Amino acid sequence: MDGSIELAAIAHRVVASYLGIKPGETFLIVADTRTAPSIPRALAGQALALGADPVISVSPPRSRSGEEPPGPVAAAMLEADVVLACASTSMYHTEAKGAAQRKGVRGAFNAPSAEDAWTRGAMRADFEEIRRQAERLRDRWATARTVRVTSPAGTDLTMVTEGRQPRGWLTGICRNPGEVSAYPGGEVSLPPVEGTAEGVVVVERVLTDIGALSEPITWIVRDGEVVDIRGGGEARALEAHVEGVAGARNIGEIGIGLNPSARITPDITESKKRLGTAHVAMGDSAGEYGGNVVSDVHLDGLILDAVIEFDGEVVVDRGRVLP
Repeated sequence: MDGSIELAAIAHRVVASYLGIKPGETFLIVADTRTAPSIPRALAGQALALGADPVISVSPPRSRSGEEPPGPVAAAMLEADVVLACASTSMYHTEAKGAAQRKGVRGAFNAPSAEDAWTRGAMRADFEEIRRQAERLRDRWATARTVRVTSPAGTDLTMVTEGRQPRGWLTGICRNPGEVSAYPGGEVSLPPVEGTAEGVVVVERVLTDIGALSEPITWIVRDGEVVDIRGGGEARALEAHVEGVAGARNIGEIGIGLNPSARITPDITESKKRLGTAHVAMGDSAGEYGGNVVSDVHLDGLILDAVIEFDGEVVVDRGRVLP
């Protein structure tokens, strides 16, 4: 199928079905100067066809994922009915997103910025089917006290999640006020209890803001924070990226990928959704996400072939989510 036709078809599914945009609703599309212009155009065109009122915002890229958007963009979020952020850095873990959510705004606050990521791979999956699996996993996780994540590359991390509500189970389907998610659909995640994460995380292939990795990066985790970062040049780049940023070393998320169409690419936005992977994040856990640490960064690191246990019971085994 021609790329523009495929993009239009996926944009229609997102706008009409996943977001359920109605005539007269204000639809804010947040982009930056690195976003492929075809994406906001396609989304706006589909919203117009439904009788909605689309508005496209384009601003310079933020320096880090999790950094607050410009003031006018944050204000526009509060006035919209629906938001879709397809900027090159994620706005999901920001105070602006939390404020909009509290006001009843719905939508996806992180989505791919490259056209290829819309027309191939994870965005083509059936988010409705993924949501059914996500709801089952959410219900199992909601009663768990502890989580352990291991991998062949050397990850061995334990944390307490008791009392934390699993997020992301909407898998991109946000039709009611205050429902928020991220694209592509396909994960369940939550912030562990602060100070409880212990062990080692070996990040493979891709890391938010750093991009594709030529070699793994190892995080040594003590009392809920990354106390040492080991590896080559990209590990040093990560050290520089978080230097002096408040809350940056907090373990702010553990997530499980559920999208069978997701590809492993240099973009963590899609890679972390791959079925059976795990991702662990440094940085922010607040902004209506469920944690208490506010930071200007939220950096997801990918873990391949993960084994994930809830209270000692294996629920994910190297690419398979167990029934």
